[in-house]
Amino acid sequence: MKKNYAFSIVLVLLMSAFCAAQNPSDFLPDKPGKWSYSTNIKTPGAEVVAFNKNLANVAEWFHQNVPMLNKPVGFDLSAVSFGIWNDNYKRNAANYGMRSEMEFAFQLFLSDLSRGGKWTVEPPSYSFDINNTETGHGTNPNYKYFSVSEYDPAGVKNFSPAQVEAINEAVVNLNGIFAVFPFEKEMAPGVHVYNESVGGNFYHVIVFNPERPPYWIPVTLKELAEIHLDYYTSQKDEFLLPQLKKEIAELSDEELNAPAHFGHDSHFVLRANGKNEGLQLMRFNPDYWDKSLPPSTIQFMTFGYLEMTGSYVEEFYKNNGHPNYPALFMNSFNLEELAGLIMRNK
Repeated sequence: MKKNYAFSIVLVLLMSAFCAAQNPSDFLPDKPGKWSYSTNIKTPGAEVVAFNKNLANVAEWFHQNVPMLNKPVGFDLSAVSFGIWNDNYKRNAANYGMRSEMEFAFQLFLSDLSRGGKWTVEPPSYSFDINNTETGHGTNPNYKYFSVSEYDPAGVKNFSPAQVEAINEAVVNLNGIFAVFPFEKEMAPGVHVYNESVGGNFYHVIVFNPERPPYWIPVTLKELAEIHLDYYTSQKDEFLLPQLKKEIAELSDEELNAPAHFGHDSHFVLRANGKNEGLQLMRFNPDYWDKSLPPSTIQFMTFGYLEMTGSYVEEFYKNNGHPNYPALFMNSFNLEELAGLIMRNK
């Protein structure tokens, strides 16, 4: 599976360079800091310029509306936007908007001036995604696209251009399917919350335009089976294709026509069921995007959110010598206000 958003964007505390800094005395929690924003998206073109402008507006919204970013204390806040470019991602018709990851790095002030007085190498950070269909849910599969270098050179000639295209089209469809975590609540129109595990305290927050069609749509087990058939047929897989056909034959029409859910007790090629067991499998809805707006507009956002308790706060501080600033960030403002960041036609 590809990038698990157990939200890889979420609460990444990379402590390697400063693993010895565990005591409160190592930090200067009362020292005033400053905010800065930059973008690493330098590709030329008017659409990129427009996208960077929209990203800067999002960053500034957080700067102005989140107190701990508006007046940083104990750290400098370095906000950076990164572009996420992938030609294969663009193959999927559901991927319309230009996508980006925005990171807030909490560069904690250090009492040890010999280290430069500030934690700048992989400091505690929080990141979220913009217009990225591959986040906010379970991971997408990672079936490989056809590459001559990955095939037996003597066998490459056995694949015609049409067959190569068939392989890649099947990969697009397979990689576009993902498991969805249990729905928790609608926090506000345009803000949905999913719980990664029932009774857990880690959430995925989806920010969207509620006036558009649903952003995720279900996949029937039959549709999923056909996509797998396309893939293994195009691959000329002499081992897994017969096994796949055997597994499909064992499924009733009722189950095949039901929504697909991840997991099966005995099938290992088509690892899904139509019995409402496990996480539901979905795909991003191409019709969600308002294509009267350019790809540079912000139409979809995904966040990770750790709900903090008093005991967690105390334990983290005890073990690390400083607060969990990335987690505090998502607990420091009204998440309902995020809906206002989605751009739409006026």
